[in-house]
Amino acid sequence: MAIREKLKLGDVLMKAGAITEQQLMEALAEQKKTGIQLGKILVHKHYLTEDQLIESLSRQLGVPIIDLQDINPEQDAINKVKENVARRHQVLPIGIKNGRLQLAMSNPLNLFAIDQVTIQAGMEVDVMITSEGDIEKGIQDYYGVAASIQAAVKSLGLADMRREQARATVAQAPAPGVVPEVADAPVARLVEMLIKQALDDNASDIHIEPSEKDLRIRYRIDGVLFEATKPPKSVESALISRIKVMANMDIAETRAPQDGGFSIAVSGREIEMRVSSCPTIWGENVVLRILDRSKLLFGLDDLGLLGAGRDKFQAMLKNPYGVILVTGPTGSGKTTTLYAALSQLNRPNVNIKTIEDPVEYRLDGIRQTQVNPKANITFATGLRSLMRQDPDIMMVGEIRDQETAEIAIQAALTGHLVFSTLHTNDAPGALSRLGDLGIEPFLLASSLTGVLAQRLVRRICKLCKESYEATQEERQRLYPDEAAPPVAILHRGKGCRACRKSGYSGRLGIFEVLTVNDPIRELILGKAPPMAIRERALAQQGMETLRLDGLNKVLSGTTTLEELDRVTFID
Repeated sequence: MAIREKLKLGDVLMKAGAITEQQLMEALAEQKKTGIQLGKILVHKHYLTEDQLIESLSRQLGVPIIDLQDINPEQDAINKVKENVARRHQVLPIGIKNGRLQLAMSNPLNLFAIDQVTIQAGMEVDVMITSEGDIEKGIQDYYGVAASIQAAVKSLGLADMRREQARATVAQAPAPGVVPEVADAPVARLVEMLIKQALDDNASDIHIEPSEKDLRIRYRIDGVLFEATKPPKSVESALISRIKVMANMDIAETRAPQDGGFSIAVSGREIEMRVSSCPTIWGENVVLRILDRSKLLFGLDDLGLLGAGRDKFQAMLKNPYGVILVTGPTGSGKTTTLYAALSQLNRPNVNIKTIEDPVEYRLDGIRQTQVNPKANITFATGLRSLMRQDPDIMMVGEIRDQETAEIAIQAALTGHLVFSTLHTNDAPGALSRLGDLGIEPFLLASSLTGVLAQRLVRRICKLCKESYEATQEERQRLYPDEAAPPVAILHRGKGCRACRKSGYSGRLGIFEVLTVNDPIRELILGKAPPMAIRERALAQQGMETLRLDGLNKVLSGTTTLEELDRVTFID
């Protein structure tokens, strides 16, 4: 509906009984001094909540409330209002119905904004009210990238050009590393906006995936892929070429996989990007890994390593020598845990060296070396060179072969503390894996200090978290080895705009810590299978399995049973 009567916010709220005259006078006095909007002042002073403000305006003005968390604005409506107008007046067009523009506003009393939108859109406006935060998030989501895509299409003049013609433009580039002749500024802005939106959404990767008729862009958020946008096929060549130029890759080579990287400043943060391209039948698939140093967690508590497991791991870090292994599948946070441990041990009187592939984050005070097969720098040769650099502590990114394993163990036996990773399903499995690589049991028993296995689970979103009573089936899963209590309270996320309706926001680790003590060494020397080592650790060390640590985090309200089932097996 359109609002034509000139009303004042304070009068409307007083008429609704939401605030008193005294509260209004105080807020108006502060507004006169600060210039801050009256509604913000009233909420800040706790005279009413934002929900009460919205409900009062809705009731008095007859304006419906809309929840933008449940709405996906139509692109045709977005196109009716320019981005600068939407941002200036805090409005978001969400659809067109019966020839009228549906407009979400945080302040429906702003008649000037309504008039300007009406003139620009060329149609009458129906106003709806929502929170200012939802308006800001909607503008970011639906204007930033969308506007950049439209500008790129318009500037490149490729809206109706077939894919083969677009590729021909790229193939005519004068030399590798040179930006194509087409107008580059809109494409550069599109790349920047894609990265900025990924950072705002706390994404770890950006996937640019060509298909026969369109181009799909997806973000990996908390380990799960979400579709972000679908630019027209016409921008594919220019977009991918721009990224390859930034990553110092050969834009003329489209039939072979390539790797590269670049740094970019976004919103005052220096972000490093790892880029990988791989040819597919419909074009080059590009994945950008986001390495945001400001988001790196260094505290073991922040990672989710708590209680007895943390105490055992901390005890390992106090050893002057030995091998400490972190195991788990790709993407389970092993490198982050190693960085947390190294940061804790990093002191001026300690020399720490690493050999990594790749160096994901630069750590002050730690000498890091990048694997480079072309220069004959592998994990094995690099680790051997580090041994001659007078190190106290060393980290090798991954033990992949017998040579690397033997050098790491030799380093531990000669008085060094060595950290590394293995790809095994649990902590005891690391011992048999090293045996498979050819490491003799007596060397393993005398050098290995401990093993930490881990997985990553998603945290319940704090903004939409709710409690509920567990079902009988859930209680049986929570207490597999004992009688389940008659009542158990669990938590879950209802799903909101902040968490993309997933109910989750952020991740934490679940851990299994195995200390190699004398009873475990006896089993190693006897070539005992992993199951026997596991049973001994459970009985004598009180080792918590990955599943048990995860169940404790479910009961504490940090994650859910469904999430735990996604990454672990029932013991």
